[in-house]
Amino acid sequence: MKPNFVRHGDLLIRQVYQIPNNAIPLSTNIIAVGEKTGHNHELNGQHQVYETPDKLTFFEAKQDLSLNHPEHNTLKISKGYYLVVHEQEHNPFENVSVEVID
Repeated sequence: MKPNFVRHGDLLIRQVYQIPNNAIPLSTNIIAVGEKTGHNHELNGQHQVYETPDKLTFFEAKQDLSLNHPEHNTLKISKGYYLVVHEQEHNPFENVSVEVID
């Protein structure tokens, strides 16, 4: 499988080979919450969202589906397994990385 990466606002959606065994299925279509605006990144189509004990978010697209957010273009996501990575901002002066707030 050739790696597949998609950007959606402050998210990087990366295709993976499988969902980790310790991931817990969630009953939601939201893969990221908009902390500032309240606008969520939402999956539309047959899918399953998972979260690992260390709070990583994965999802299975059981068919081709769309990823929607009011402030970003709708993206088409192919059938497969994906990891959701939140953008990080690094401050070299304080040597800290923080999650970008959408």
